[in-house]
Amino acid sequence: MRRFLHVVWVIALIAGSDAAAAAAFDAAKIADIKKASEAFQTLGKNAYQTGQPPRQSDPTVAKLLDTIFDTSVLNGPPPVTFAQFLDVNNWLMQVVNVGLVYVTAGTGIADFASLKSVTSNQQAQMNANVIAFAPEMGRYYDAQLNVSKVEIDLVVAELVAHPDNYKSGTRAQGISDMRSGLAQTLAGVIETFQLSGVDQAWLRDRLAALAALAPTAAKFLQPDQKQQVHDLAVKVAAASSDDAIKTGLNSIAQALAP
Repeated sequence: MRRFLHVVWVIALIAGSDAAAAAAFDAAKIADIKKASEAFQTLGKNAYQTGQPPRQSDPTVAKLLDTIFDTSVLNGPPPVTFAQFLDVNNWLMQVVNVGLVYVTAGTGIADFASLKSVTSNQQAQMNANVIAFAPEMGRYYDAQLNVSKVEIDLVVAELVAHPDNYKSGTRAQGISDMRSGLAQTLAGVIETFQLSGVDQAWLRDRLAALAALAPTAAKFLQPDQKQQVHDLAVKVAAASSDDAIKTGLNSIAQALAP
């Protein structure tokens, strides 16, 4: 288990401003999400030391997590447009910021920069956190995958509509970074299925968001990236003793077959 958090996709893709906002999804919605994320991070600011992040059993925390992790508004109608790309990306940032509190609880890791050099003890603690904070970690994983799907769908459509805009420079590099981040995200969640002691029902619940993202990822990732995630999913499926997990992971692998 080495990839719980991908690099956030803050990239030079400038969305247009002439499209209508999706119902209930606009700058005000993002402002509410950011406010909730900041409030949560204040509550959990010492969790990396204490090992005790805010739990959703607390009604105040539950309300904050509902605001941050409930991504149903992204389903429309009307559909989210590329004009709202930066808002979607901002939402993804807040999801990851909140997830970081649970991932790093008790590890002594205070920020993203410190994740670049993780000790074996810190990694073991992060693995244990998946089990200890399973309700919140499950919601974090699902929200990350759901927002990522919407964001990548927007980019895939934009690449089809305006391919010449992304062939060089910062935009081309941004697309490359997004591909790497997406591959890492998928691999990180799939690797969770290998963790000893994780509840099988909890793992089965993660399959839906992974399965929804897989066809989108197949349109966006490079062949070698698809191959790597495909091979990982096949490997993890083969090692699972749960038939539903085997079937689900193999279906995800098939969707990503180069």
